[in-house]
Amino acid sequence: MDFIPKSAKPAADFGTNQAVEHAASSSHGGAFATVLSAVALFFSGLSYYDSSLASADLTVYVPPMVHYARDGADVFNVPITLANGGAQNGTVLSMDLKVENLDPAAERKFVVFRSMFLGDYPRDDKAPLRSFAPISVPGHGTVTETVRFYNMGEQMPMLVTDKGTFRFTLTLNIAKSENSMIDKITRTDPKPLTFDLDLPYFAVQRVSFQNGTITMFNKDWSPAVSKPAPSSLSRQPE
Repeated sequence: MDFIPKSAKPAADFGTNQAVEHAASSSHGGAFATVLSAVALFFSGLSYYDSSLASADLTVYVPPMVHYARDGADVFNVPITLANGGAQNGTVLSMDLKVENLDPAAERKFVVFRSMFLGDYPRDDKAPLRSFAPISVPGHGTVTETVRFYNMGEQMPMLVTDKGTFRFTLTLNIAKSENSMIDKITRTDPKPLTFDLDLPYFAVQRVSFQNGTITMFNKDWSPAVSKPAPSSLSRQPE
């Protein structure tokens, strides 16, 4: 009888082991490929959401210089840039501008103005008037307009009667979609934008009789930029 060592294994066993190892290797490779596919699908979906589905996300920029005028009452000419970081169009229906006179001795402390016209203050009666209409900001786009704000309430006494520092608070009234669940959850509304401007001098003859304007400016010449409010998804319950 031939002696066969215990450690020796039939050739069939070697073939079986190799098959098992190959199957295990293939299993690991398949799992890795599945993970890669899932990651690629995730980033593809994220890119699609950002380019096509993301709700409007408006940021407001106001330069460090605006103009004050009078048209029977106080008028403020404010250049405004609206930038949309979302994919969906954003629509601004109207704008409110609260202006506070920071002089403690001022007769009138604040007035709320409303967006009435677009374009610079006209120097004569022949200039065409562009009434304010809702502004549509395309997805990932920008729009720049000079907005003229008028006091639609009690006009006397005037808010501006002398030089000084004034505080502005700009609020956008935007259209909100009630049909899109994604918009309801992820929508971010721009916060009111507050900034201070100085009126270096005041000449009633210039603004009342010459249809002129007076420049108001920020001391450090830096633009004012709004910050978005938290989206509905991240708001804490009250």
